[in-house]
Amino acid sequence: MTNRIFGIVLFAVFISCKKHENLPNKFLGTWHDTEYIVPGKSSIKINTDSTFYYRSAGCDWRVFSKGKWRMIGDTIELNSTKIDTCYVAFPFADCIFFERQDKKTLLTIPNCEPDETKSFCLFTKEKFYIKNDSLVYRFKASSKCLDTLKITFAKTQKIRK
Repeated sequence: MTNRIFGIVLFAVFISCKKHENLPNKFLGTWHDTEYIVPGKSSIKINTDSTFYYRSAGCDWRVFSKGKWRMIGDTIELNSTKIDTCYVAFPFADCIFFERQDKKTLLTIPNCEPDETKSFCLFTKEKFYIKNDSLVYRFKASSKCLDTLKITFAKTQKIRK
């Protein structure tokens, strides 16, 4: 009788176990921008060691960032790490950053002479989630971006025309 009850309990435990998809695995890999607003391209590489690398380039500009990521529920949060080279820096998504009258040039190292060939993009608690097969940015209220603006990345590169 005890064996029968133990068997039923064990069987119930096994059938009630649900296989959960490992969330970080969905985020891993290289993600490419999906918009063609200006001649340029961006990508985010999310690595298994909880690091990421971002790069973006256009006709005469180059931007990069690197840092750490962490999972918060079904969302991934990216944060840039400090670097020891001087670059002009700017936030990842701040729609009024360039319109501010009181802004000073933001540098990765205070009072340094920046490398003019590229800039550093600051990721500060930037959150992304997966929707269908896309990596979608969740805007902060402080970004002051229009509701119509979307920042989305995909695993495949966009076709250049």
